[in-house]
Amino acid sequence: MVDNSWWIGLITGGTAVVASWVTGRSLTRSARVEAEVTATAAEVAQARTRRRDAYRELSATVHGLSEVFWRMEEADAAPEGARREAILGEMRNASRAALNEVTRASREVALEGPADAAEAARQLRRRALTAQRELVGLATGEGDREAYDRAYRVFREEHSRFLDLARAALEVG
Repeated sequence: MVDNSWWIGLITGGTAVVASWVTGRSLTRSARVEAEVTATAAEVAQARTRRRDAYRELSATVHGLSEVFWRMEEADAAPEGARREAILGEMRNASRAALNEVTRASREVALEGPADAAEAARQLRRRALTAQRELVGLATGEGDREAYDRAYRVFREEHSRFLDLARAALEVG
């Protein structure tokens, strides 16, 4: 009878080589999948951070513009004449600069998205522009205080709407 130990050794060795090759491929594949998942998670986290920063910046610039608009109480308390006109003129100039910042920040949100938050940012900018135009009208003596109050109220409502959409866009889960 022929000694089968040589054949058994050959089959065992071959099986070990094949098992090692299969294990190596599996480990390589799992490492690749893990790397892809980690990279995707990092990209999602970075996108979320960029969005949060853009939303925060827009909200801060809107707040800055609101501070200019809030000076209307100071203008109302001032006596008619030069002092009131000076306050309205200061407000007009400050609102122009603040509106530029709102425009810049709203464009950042438009770039970061998502679409509903970007649209809300555009609407917020439009409402800010309308309120600023009404303020300019008051400063030049051609405006209507009720129209300004209405435009300002809509602007504030649009800011609240944007904040709700931004919060929803950042929610995880």
